[in-house]
Amino acid sequence: MVLSLSRFRAKSTQFLRSLATLASTGVEQDNRVILHHESRLLCRCPKCWGSTSNQPLHTKDFHKIKIVEVGKQTEHFLHLRWDDGHDGYIPITDIGAYGNGHTVQPPSVHYELSLRSNSQQVFWDSPTEDITKRWSWEEIIKDDSQIREFIAHYMKYGLAFIKGTPHKLNDMSVILKDMDVFPIWDNLFGQISTVAYQEDPTNQAFNNQYLELHTDMPYYTQTPSVYLFHCIANDLDGGESFWGDTFSAADHMRSQEPEMFHLLKTVLVPFRQYRVGWYLAGKYPTLEYLGQDLYRARVCGFVADNHRFCQDYDAELRADWWEAYHYLRRIMDDTRRHVRTKLKPGELVFIDNWRVQHGREKFIASKDKRKSRIMQTTYVEWSHLQNRLLKI
Repeated sequence: MVLSLSRFRAKSTQFLRSLATLASTGVEQDNRVILHHESRLLCRCPKCWGSTSNQPLHTKDFHKIKIVEVGKQTEHFLHLRWDDGHDGYIPITDIGAYGNGHTVQPPSVHYELSLRSNSQQVFWDSPTEDITKRWSWEEIIKDDSQIREFIAHYMKYGLAFIKGTPHKLNDMSVILKDMDVFPIWDNLFGQISTVAYQEDPTNQAFNNQYLELHTDMPYYTQTPSVYLFHCIANDLDGGESFWGDTFSAADHMRSQEPEMFHLLKTVLVPFRQYRVGWYLAGKYPTLEYLGQDLYRARVCGFVADNHRFCQDYDAELRADWWEAYHYLRRIMDDTRRHVRTKLKPGELVFIDNWRVQHGREKFIASKDKRKSRIMQTTYVEWSHLQNRLLKI
């Protein structure tokens, strides 16, 4: 088996005991082959690798380089000599590859979760105690390992709750700094948006009506990935929040209606958001793949550009697409699949905006200023949560 660079990742605690041998294709060990030129790209000697930058010190073309001698093997490295006279060593463990031979590496399950690997995610079609678990802010903030476990939980389910957070207006920025998952992702609504009732709303989120399940900002080239929803006050009648797992519904659709599924991942849907001072637009599939994995969903009827959709496609294709979309919608709208709650002040929800859709029940607006429903929202880049999860 030829092992590419991206797959050469032994468990960080594993000692590869079999002796390495030189073959025509490269160096062989434990039924793995590292190609001649790959071996030089892997060299971690001080002439080839910067131990502070953790980057190669040069990017030469080693395509014609050959290994001529296999030397000693230590716990984390294998020593080699190449035909240009260079002596160096390549990693045989994660600690050797990424930790310069001494720094412990994060668990592989955390690494795979941070890459959004479906094999590590749990798709859900009903609320469970694991999904609805409330993590304690007091416990999370005093234990770094608890923050990492919380982030892993969030990446696994696409949804996670923290209770007992500070909940004055704009406290969310302090919370995220304390968790070291900054900076906030700026957008047309600002860094932190206050969601409260408006008689003449500038966005449908600011009225008091029912909001169907949707993802946010599908018109952005890079839609925000980590969506945070912070309850400041919630003492009006109604206004329960609910969430549904798009990946679970799409996975069901993929097995039961593959032709419909194909339409949702190939037909580009136009979105448009235009308001005073802003004009944003884009065309994207409802379901996006990365390799074999479901990667991102864009579902938001509030900003779907139906006028453009009618111009872009003929009636037959549109009819088929709408049938497919409504099939997915029926699955998503099944309330048995929803996590549903009336949030309490101080509860903070982390939502995977590429996967989990969110909605809201209608609430009764009140003229009594002592009663209100005030939420604040913001977004964080997924990669910055990845950094918080993986760095030791």
